[in-house]
Parts: sequence; C-alpha cells; structure tokens
Amino acid sequence: MLLSLIVYSLTGVILFILGWHVNSREQRVMLQGGKQLPYYSWEILLSLILFAAVAGARYHTGYDHAMYLEQYVLLQKTGNFSRHNFEYGFECISRLFAWCNIHYFFYFAFWALLQIGFLYYGLRNHKHLLCWIGLGIMCGSYFLGWMNSVRQSVVVCMFVVLIPLIKDRKFIPYALIVVVAAFIHKSVLLVLPFFLISFLKIDTKMPNKWIMMTIFIVFVLLGTFLPILFNYNEIISNGENKWLLDITGYSNYGNLNDPNVGNRWKGLVTWGPSRISMFFGSLAFIWLFPEINEYFKSDKLLPYFYVLAFFGICVYFLLMNTTHFILRPTDYFLIFYLIMGAYVMEYLTKSPRKKCLTIAISLLLYTHFIVDVYKGAYRPTDTTRPFIYHTFLLPTI
Repeated sequence: MLLSLIVYSLTGVILFILGWHVNSREQRVMLQGGKQLPYYSWEILLSLILFAAVAGARYHTGYDHAMYLEQYVLLQKTGNFSRHNFEYGFECISRLFAWCNIHYFFYFAFWALLQIGFLYYGLRNHKHLLCWIGLGIMCGSYFLGWMNSVRQSVVVCMFVVLIPLIKDRKFIPYALIVVVAAFIHKSVLLVLPFFLISFLKIDTKMPNKWIMMTIFIVFVLLGTFLPILFNYNEIISNGENKWLLDITGYSNYGNLNDPNVGNRWKGLVTWGPSRISMFFGSLAFIWLFPEINEYFKSDKLLPYFYVLAFFGICVYFLLMNTTHFILRPTDYFLIFYLIMGAYVMEYLTKSPRKKCLTIAISLLLYTHFIVDVYKGAYRPTDTTRPFIYHTFLLPTI
C-alpha cells in the first residue's frame, strides 16, 4: 500500500512540477516577444518518459492487462496470438515488438507513451493546464484504468487531438484520422457522429447553468433509481445487436452473459467516496463554467471540451448501474472531465477570494487514488486488487 501511495503521488507531483515549469517558461518567453514553446520541449518529453516508465513497469493492472501480457508473451514464444480479433494496426505493432524480442516493459511503456503523448499533444497550446492534467492522471482515476484498457485508452487520448478539427468543421481529415485510429481499437468509430457538434453554436451561446445543472441531476436520478434501465443480458445475447458489438470492438464481452460469470461485471450500485467525488466535481465545472468561459474567453476549444465532458458525465451517471462494458464507451468523453477539472483548478488558483473552494475541489479531484489504494489493500476483490501498484521489479510487494 505504501509503495502505491508513493508511486502515484510522487509521479503526479513531478508531472505537476514539469507542467507548471513549461508553462511558466513559455509565459516568460512570450512576454519577451518570443513564440510558444514547441511540443517537444524538455519538460514535456521528460513527462512522457516518466509516465511511460511508471506504466510500463506496472503489472497486474486488471483483467485486460493480464490478457495483453499473456498474449504478448505467447506471441514472442509462438509467433501467434491465441486471440484472433485484435485490430490490424495493434497486431502489427505487437508483432514488431515480439519479433524484436523486446521485453514487455518497453511494450507497455510504448502504449503508455502514446496515451499521454496524444493527450499532451492535444493540449500543446494549453500548457497552463498541463500541471493539473498530469496531477489528475496519476491522482485521479485515469492511470489506474489506462494500462488495463490499453488499446481503447490510446484512441481515447487521440480523440482530444481531433477537437480542433471539429471546431473548424474539417470533416474529411477528422474522419480519416478516426478510421486510422480504428486500426488500434474499433470503438473509436463511435465518435464519428460527434462531429455534428461543430454545427451547434456552442462557442457563442450556451444554455443557462441552472438548465445544465437540472439536466445533469435528472440523469443522475434516473441512473440511481432506475438500475434496471437496461437489461444487459438481452443486449449482449440479442443477435440483432451483435453487429454493433463487432463494429465497435466489444464483441469479446459477449461471454459475460455466461451464467458462470454471474454479476462480476455489473456496475456498482452504491454511492461511495469515488462516485460522490465525481458527482461534486461535475457540479463544480457545470456551476463555474460561465465564469471560466469568461476568464478564458479567447480559448475557442473550451466550449467543445465542456460540451463533451457534460455529455460524458450525464451518460456515465445514467448507465452507472448497468455493466462494465456498457460504460466503456463513456471513456471517450470522461477524458474531458479531466480537462474541465484542470480548467476549474487553473481558474480557482487565479481567484484569491476562493481559497476554500479551491482546496475543496482539489481534494475532490486529486485524492481519488487514496480511496482506490485503500480498497485494494483492505477490501481486495478482483476489481480492486489491481489498484495496488505492482511492478515486475518488485514482484513480491
């Protein structure tokens, strides 16, 4: 438990410092009449390497990670996967690593590098957010999930890069990049229809915050008091819906209908610290958005981040009592919850009269890992055990 707390918190703090430093250095350069620092500045490169190393050294990060490790080792030994539904791009990259007989540390570090690399690249012109993003990845719930859902997490972070194309209504490059990303994980095809938000006038007109708060609370109430909103067994077993699972890359979850699996993958129905934290964190960015939007009025991407984050939290809370795999697509939008949290913190730290609110929200956003580590140490289950940081360097800890 102690190792986990040290690794998560120390890595988060280092990422925070590096993000703060690159932004401070850029501000000094621009005040002297210079240009923005490039994406490949040493602070960002060091951040990517650090995250990749910490993620690559980790093992037993969940059910899917164990599968990826088993498949990669098998590929090195036999030259073939035992699973035959990996996307072509992912399979080719994996075969290249296996053919070169590269240790799985570097294999997983590579995918982690893509994850944080795409996210940071998507925010390369928002360096004032990077300190909060780095802290949120490690001390929120993101790091604990990214190296489990390896392929999807890569394309989720890639989605952030595409937001300027939505804003500029450049559908052809947007669609082409989504299709290329589908060679890593097909579920990214689900984001194609969200290009339509480019036709909404969200950059000039946004509904009243009371309306947005009401909509969000309605979704939360529906998800809380209608836990049988979806009969997931029927969804999985219905042959008419199987094509959708095949297209989006979730067909492998069809075996969850097996009676032997039972309720292992059903969503939690309780309101614990993690869910309460996310609820109040969501309320915070919805309530403060008008002020944040005014403070960052020159930021043309902010309204798009906000709309996608709002959509993500509404769908998440609506479906929170269904199943794990039904919630998986919400990852494409909950990544913007991380980004909106960074906007909230950046705004509050520049508002000296809101110190108490700043402390409260920072505790909501950046202490999630403590709860998860506690669950893994003192309430171990198949779901919570991977919250503990295991590393092949110290396999007995």
